[in-house]
Amino acid sequence: MRTANAVITVPGGTDGPGGVLILAQDWIIHRNTDHEDIKAKIPRRRDIPNTSGLLMVTWVLVRQRDWFFFLVQSEYGDLYKISLEYDGDVVNEVKVKYFDTVQVSVCLAVLKTGFMFVGAESGNHALYQFQAIGDDDDDETFLIQGDEEHVYFKPRPLKNLVIIDEMQSAMPITDLLVENLFKEETPQIYAACGRSYRSSLRILRHGIAVTERAVSTLPGTPNAVWSIKTHVSDEHDKYIIVAFKDATMVLSIGETVEEIHDSGFLGTSPTIHASMFGDDALMQVHPEGIRHIRADKRIQEWQPPEGKKITMAAVNERQIVAVLGNVELIYFELDTAGQVVEIEKKEIDKQIVAVGIAPVPSGRQRARFLAVADIDNKVRIYSLAPSDCLLSLSMQVVPSRVSSINIRNGLFWRNITLCEHGY
Repeated sequence: MRTANAVITVPGGTDGPGGVLILAQDWIIHRNTDHEDIKAKIPRRRDIPNTSGLLMVTWVLVRQRDWFFFLVQSEYGDLYKISLEYDGDVVNEVKVKYFDTVQVSVCLAVLKTGFMFVGAESGNHALYQFQAIGDDDDDETFLIQGDEEHVYFKPRPLKNLVIIDEMQSAMPITDLLVENLFKEETPQIYAACGRSYRSSLRILRHGIAVTERAVSTLPGTPNAVWSIKTHVSDEHDKYIIVAFKDATMVLSIGETVEEIHDSGFLGTSPTIHASMFGDDALMQVHPEGIRHIRADKRIQEWQPPEGKKITMAAVNERQIVAVLGNVELIYFELDTAGQVVEIEKKEIDKQIVAVGIAPVPSGRQRARFLAVADIDNKVRIYSLAPSDCLLSLSMQVVPSRVSSINIRNGLFWRNITLCEHGY
């Protein structure tokens, strides 16, 4: 036919009569070389002018062991159930019935578990579940008196489908504005999205979306939270470490999030730092010491001299820098036997307010540099190389008090740039 826009294969052999369905303007046609074409008129909305042709845009086969039918969708979003009455290879009738109305799609996918995914042409995509297959009597179509050319129906709320979930989609974006109207750290993206009644104004922000998986009530207000693995090859973190003013809570991550007491972490002291250490050990730094927890739960503990406490620390995969009393640096490394060994110590003449150490570069035993900020707004870079450990290499004055230092693949902090090969 001149107006045909799609051809759909019909199951054959023991599964059906074979042949094809031709989707054309206002018509569904079954064609097979063995018999004449069988046609069916497509019902249309009453408000569509009779002079306008009705075209189908997407389709999907819904199939079980002993029956099948097709769902086809019009350019207005209406779904039609196409079923065939046949005897052997001979089709006697093509039945077209209004099924439901969903967003206009670019693809439809039906799952064996009774769900249908609608990939929308504009706006959000959606997942629906079948609650019926349209087997009830067709009492929704009607004829207009004196009009034998078309069959009509009135769109209604969902009857055979129920929406389960939506997938956010901004397409198509028809206009865009980047402006910091909320006075945040980064500007927001304001996008005019969608078409017609599915259009929307969306505000996009930089960041990663999160999904709530579990809720755990805490006994107080935490000071810090860490999420850690127990082995370098683990895909997901295993523990959540929650530090309070005078205690530490360890939560295990699984099907549920619940408190445990056999992790090796000291629960009666606040935690300054927690992380994986080496390939399969854990590290806890607390005011009374450094706790190295091996995979077999053996614990190596280092304690500061009497009367002194650890106030802050910087830790990577193999190195630890602890600050005692805000003025003394003590540097530790993981040796070849898996023990934490004290390497060097150094007193600073000013109160320390922040320390930072880089991750261990690939193929090396240690990171080369330590950054230390003091109360006079000075940031010093110290060497961690064995030949000149804790030797000051550089100093930079910054305009305000430093609260934290973070080193990634070298140091990039304000106007200081330091890489692993020099500065």
